[in-house]
Amino acid sequence: MTNFKQSEYSNYDFESYKGSFEYRPIDAIFHDIYKYVIFLGIIGVVSFISSYLFYTLLGISSARQTTKIRSLVFNSLMRQEIAWHEKTNSGELSSRIISDSLLIEEGIGPKLGILLFNICTFVVCFIIAFINGWKLTLYLSVVVPVIIVIIAVLGIIIAKYAKKNQEAHAVASGIAQEAFSQIRAVVSFGNEQREFDRYVNKLKPTRKYGIINAGTFGICLGLIFAFVFSSYGIAFVKGSQYINDGSMTGGRVLKVFMGVVMGILSFSGCSNVMNCFGEATGAAAKLFHIIERKPVIDCEVGECPKGQLHGDIEFRNVHFTYPARPDIEILKGISFKCQPGQTVALVGASGSGKSTIVQLLERYYCKDEGDIFIDGQPIEDYNIHWLRTQIGIVSQEPNLFDTTISENIAMSCPDATQEQIETAAKLAYAHDFITKLPNGYQTSIGERGLQLSGGQKQRICIARALIKNPKILLLDEATSALDNKSEKIVQEALKSASTGRSTIVIAHRLTTIKDSDCIIVMDKGIIVESGTHDKLIAKEKVYYGLVKNQRINVEESEDSDSGDNLHTIVEMDKREIEDREDSDLSLTSNSSRKTDSKPVSKSGIFIGMNWKRYLEYNKPIWWANLLGCIGSIVNGVVQPAFAFILASALNMFNEQGDKLIQDGKFWGLMFVFLGIVNFLSFSSQIGGFSVASCCLSFTLRKEMFNSMIRQEIGFFDGNMDDLTSTGVLTAKLSTEASLVQGLNTNVGCILEIIVTIGAGFIIAFCNSWKLTLILLIITPFLFAGAFIEMEIDKDKTMERRRALEKSSQVAVEAINNIKTVYALNLENHFCKLYHEKLTEPEKRLERKQCLSSIGVGFSYSIYNFAYLIGILAGSFLIKNDGLEFKSMFRALMAIVFTAMSIGRTSSIAPDYGKAVDAFNHVLEIIDRPSKINASDPKGVKNVPFNGKISFNNLRFHYPSRPNSTVLRFRDNKIEIPEGKKLALVGGSGCGKSTLIGLLLRWYDTQHGEVVVDDRRNTDYNLKWFRERIGIVSQEPSLFNISIKDNIRYSKEDATDEEIYEAARKANIHDFIMSLPEGYDTFVGGIGTSQMSGGQKQRIAIARAIVRNPQILLLDEATSALDAESELIVQQALEEASQSRTTITIAHRLSTIKNVDIIVVMREGKIIEMGNHEELMNKKGEYYEMVLAGDAGV
Repeated sequence: MTNFKQSEYSNYDFESYKGSFEYRPIDAIFHDIYKYVIFLGIIGVVSFISSYLFYTLLGISSARQTTKIRSLVFNSLMRQEIAWHEKTNSGELSSRIISDSLLIEEGIGPKLGILLFNICTFVVCFIIAFINGWKLTLYLSVVVPVIIVIIAVLGIIIAKYAKKNQEAHAVASGIAQEAFSQIRAVVSFGNEQREFDRYVNKLKPTRKYGIINAGTFGICLGLIFAFVFSSYGIAFVKGSQYINDGSMTGGRVLKVFMGVVMGILSFSGCSNVMNCFGEATGAAAKLFHIIERKPVIDCEVGECPKGQLHGDIEFRNVHFTYPARPDIEILKGISFKCQPGQTVALVGASGSGKSTIVQLLERYYCKDEGDIFIDGQPIEDYNIHWLRTQIGIVSQEPNLFDTTISENIAMSCPDATQEQIETAAKLAYAHDFITKLPNGYQTSIGERGLQLSGGQKQRICIARALIKNPKILLLDEATSALDNKSEKIVQEALKSASTGRSTIVIAHRLTTIKDSDCIIVMDKGIIVESGTHDKLIAKEKVYYGLVKNQRINVEESEDSDSGDNLHTIVEMDKREIEDREDSDLSLTSNSSRKTDSKPVSKSGIFIGMNWKRYLEYNKPIWWANLLGCIGSIVNGVVQPAFAFILASALNMFNEQGDKLIQDGKFWGLMFVFLGIVNFLSFSSQIGGFSVASCCLSFTLRKEMFNSMIRQEIGFFDGNMDDLTSTGVLTAKLSTEASLVQGLNTNVGCILEIIVTIGAGFIIAFCNSWKLTLILLIITPFLFAGAFIEMEIDKDKTMERRRALEKSSQVAVEAINNIKTVYALNLENHFCKLYHEKLTEPEKRLERKQCLSSIGVGFSYSIYNFAYLIGILAGSFLIKNDGLEFKSMFRALMAIVFTAMSIGRTSSIAPDYGKAVDAFNHVLEIIDRPSKINASDPKGVKNVPFNGKISFNNLRFHYPSRPNSTVLRFRDNKIEIPEGKKLALVGGSGCGKSTLIGLLLRWYDTQHGEVVVDDRRNTDYNLKWFRERIGIVSQEPSLFNISIKDNIRYSKEDATDEEIYEAARKANIHDFIMSLPEGYDTFVGGIGTSQMSGGQKQRIAIARAIVRNPQILLLDEATSALDAESELIVQQALEEASQSRTTITIAHRLSTIKNVDIIVVMREGKIIEMGNHEELMNKKGEYYEMVLAGDAGV
């Protein structure tokens, strides 16, 4: 007969206990046990199915809803009026769509299922408890209202500071986006550190708000568990009293106790997800405000007449002020007519209101007073979308999109055939340069068309307008970026295209509008004179003066001799070079990354994590991590200790009388003590690691931005698929660091689980080593679910992140070019494209969600099966091996609580896997070495710098276009003596701006060298070198800061007086002082600036002048200026050029005839070189250019 030592409880029934135990046969007890085992098995299966379903369905549902929310937000952005966009930072908008929607997804995803699970468990458990003992249940329920209050307070605080956190982060993201978009200006003026400081200053509040939320969450969670354990103490104290007085049996007390314990424990689990709900609530408020906002100018209403417009335009006493600057009236009672088929030209000083007239016709804004009629009908009566189909526009600043040339041209006419596209390109004089590109019309031109020159971009914009065949054509400085020869050809095409349609032309080059039917001269928002060219010349008033200022005396040049030849050495290229050198520049090369940061493909909780770097970044906040580790260790011990105390405390039910009461109080105090310990441990763990996470996220964002902003220009030249465009980089800053933020907390949970496993198995082993060994066998299966989920979720996260980055780039591009999007009716196109980028991986992600949910279901149900196996094995050992029931119960409870802790890995595994993967991606960005690093302290500096420049034997291609050679200077050189002025002229795309880029070391040449003061420019300390150069680019890059700070951007220590003086020289001081806020007026963001092109360019000129550089680079510096301003500014630039080396790129040859050296370029080669007189006497290409641009009218 098997030896069987019966425990005190093994054959007694608690349920029938009335003051003494009732004996039951062993077989009857084991019969009941087997019934419960079957019941546990059924519960395990149901738990697997239900948890699989809720995780799968809520995961898919939350992803779909979030995608829908993102699309709705973006669709709403595409409907808002321009004035709204001008008041809203574009960088903040694109950042919010990603970061805020991710928070919403967290709040409505599987964590919502966890919340419902906890609430249902709480309700069911309390129903069971009330049925078995309503009095005791009421006593134990006193903690529930307290917990509810704590959770409510927690939710309010988290929602409040989460909203502030998101707002601060959106502002910082806006700065990052602006810096990436204007990267050439940033690096040219050596302001990488300044942009970094600007970004960090706006990012700092996120750390503050995050720490407040972290501390609040830790303390509240600690308080909740303190009250939970206190309720256990109440249960044993009151339960012992009820058992002693006979009002309840021991079995009912135990059922009430376990019901309330499980119920309160589940309810307290709601606090774990309240953090997500609080953040989701704050995020949703802002996004839904955007979704629900009704635009002031609604594009969906209005009349859509049949047929086309005739083009009869009339402005009648129109007054207008920009909504963002209501104190400044731009148009002051403008009245004029444009009959169908007529061409009306608008001329006047920059900022006089010319472009505003165009923008009113496009319905970007509503006029304040007066009337605008088209075909005799108020413009407000027309449907805006329909109206814009009748209007073609070419703006002063050419805005192209990150797609192929063919698609850019066809954007104004989606149904255009390839033949129509090429015809329009030929009319715009763009076909020849397009066909010379490696991929022709299918060439991707990069973000904002950065792969092309200004003139090439403008010609594509002209082709885009012509292919539309509109009834009204608006040309706002349409040829300002073209060379004289191209301009003459394109002007003829535009003149031909204007036939039969109403055309409004804005021009500063008066040669382009002398054949207009009516020329309107504007000044400060009023019309000062109007008439034909001949009539206005005859009046000899304002227009006559403008024309006079633009004349260039060709005859005088032809009669001059060449006695002032500087004997510049030029050895002309006599042959075409066929050999091409390979470039070692690659946007995606990772060969030089540090070994530590390489992504690891292996899976596992510890494998794949770069612990060395992780610990390095956490070193400054070691105290918070130490606090978290101590809390995790204590928490890890508390769980098995609770199981041990609970199993031991049940022994009190064998007692009676005072002994029962005393034991009840003792074990009650033990649970209260555990509650106090749990309060301290939870507060330490959650608070410490959450604070550390906020600090780590802040540090990594800083480091990522610091690395990004210091990359070479070639890094930013990639298109959307290269993952280095502005939108993608901004998205990485938002998403990667956010994912890493949970890393510390998850590490703390893993540490807690490890300690729990260790302590649990020690307790179990001490009470029954045989039972422990049996259950130890199934331990690997307890982890299996978490591993399955984490492995699948890693791939899912990578795909989702890629989709978000691509969609973010679409959003950034559309928002930054919002006026062009509206003008071309591209709202639906971009909404569709945005939705496509978001949903591209949707089906694959849903399949992976179904697979990863298997791991979740396994993790949620496995402890039921562990309990089942433990009861079966324990029962067998009790019956056949003499194991005491008390020991078996202690061992079983310890292992079950351990299994529950292991089951928690299913909830942290996905977040941990995402965090590790994101951390490795962050390290890749941080560790990527810049191929041209301005922060490198090496290089020659603090030496005499005179500005003698030489371009020797150059051969260069852009890193993004290795098969397209831009410069071919083999056996050629250009030498510029110190203090002399050089002008580069030639057709668009011939390599002029590329030379400036090579001098500034935006790029390094593949062959040849750029020499400054007898040293290669690569030998200098780059920051020191760039500090001695000032630049004005063809497209002025200003920042969303004040005018004063924009001018000071090139010289951080510039005094106010220096700024004012520079502004006076740039002829912009008076305009600035006329603004209500003067020099403190904000310029506005990309695509939404309210400054005219000329005003922005003059601010850029002031920025270059205030620096007082030894070398001055002027790339079409006055192309956007009116004749009067150009004359004044040109004189200022000539004065500023004295005693400093100056390189000027110009299409207006009147601006460079007095320079010392003129270099004529074509297709990357030097064609002619000399001064104005010499080249005129040669009667070569330069001579032809001058004749083509002769302004003598």
